[in-house]
Amino acid sequence: MKILTIWVWAFWLAILKYLSINHKDKTFYAYENNKESLLFMQKNRKNPYFFIDDKIEKNIKLLDEIEKILPSIDLIIIAIPNQFIKNLIKDIKPFLKPKVSFLNLSKWVDNKNLKTVSDNLNEELWGFEYNYNVLSGWMIASELFYGKNLWAQIWYSNKISAILLKNLFESENLKIKLTKDFKNIELFWAFKNILALYTWYLEWMWYEYSSIWYHFCELFKDIKKLVIDLWWKDNFDFSQYALWWDIIATCFWNSRNRYFGKLVWNWKTSKEAFEILKNENKHAEWFETLKWIKKFIKDKNWYYELKKVIKIFLD
Repeated sequence: MKILTIWVWAFWLAILKYLSINHKDKTFYAYENNKESLLFMQKNRKNPYFFIDDKIEKNIKLLDEIEKILPSIDLIIIAIPNQFIKNLIKDIKPFLKPKVSFLNLSKWVDNKNLKTVSDNLNEELWGFEYNYNVLSGWMIASELFYGKNLWAQIWYSNKISAILLKNLFESENLKIKLTKDFKNIELFWAFKNILALYTWYLEWMWYEYSSIWYHFCELFKDIKKLVIDLWWKDNFDFSQYALWWDIIATCFWNSRNRYFGKLVWNWKTSKEAFEILKNENKHAEWFETLKWIKKFIKDKNWYYELKKVIKIFLD
């Protein structure tokens, strides 16, 4: 299996290191569109922003273009924000190998069309045969990077493809389960960071935990209503996906959401906090998600807690 990762940020760098160490006989390909970062990594075998004291493994080949290698690639790990997916797929579609597999790590809903990654892929690759998978679990980048004991789930469209991915990823340190329900986890992914962000803001505002959990649950109900309003009429239980996965790690561990909540609490505006993250090459997926939520719920009075979150972080 020949593997390509597109963009080399914190979590995706952790994925690359994990795979390269567990499969020393394989060569892994990584494309970075930021020329300055790419040149730095090629010269120093280090990332300029993340895990800066650690070398990039020798069996990771850093690329500045991918057209020539794409026809031989079996698995593409998608490591870019959703709003860039459609343009990326348009550019690479002529070079894709038939039945290529995608593994999505992106947690965004496209704020231009309210679509998940699978929606955008399906639209651009209509009539082209491919496999779609999502990797999710209780994993913070540093934990995976430094080989902690973790577990994750692969959500799939094709079980044979998913079994190959399970064999690729599973190790003594990382246990993998397979589930055929990727749409639901995509939707949860898009919103769980908002839950985490609000939780941290309340904590920094010295709310007691009983109060924090009250507001968390109220926001949770609003998000469940939003998911049903936008994508589903019934037969969807948002709560089962939220409470099973990495909501606890995201809300109560060393995440970007915690950092952002602290920045806002320190009397910086949300815009200033966002710029601080941007300058540190950290990405706040929920920021784009909140923008279109604000437009959608503007005239809807039943989203009380969500409107409070928007007022704190956008207004």
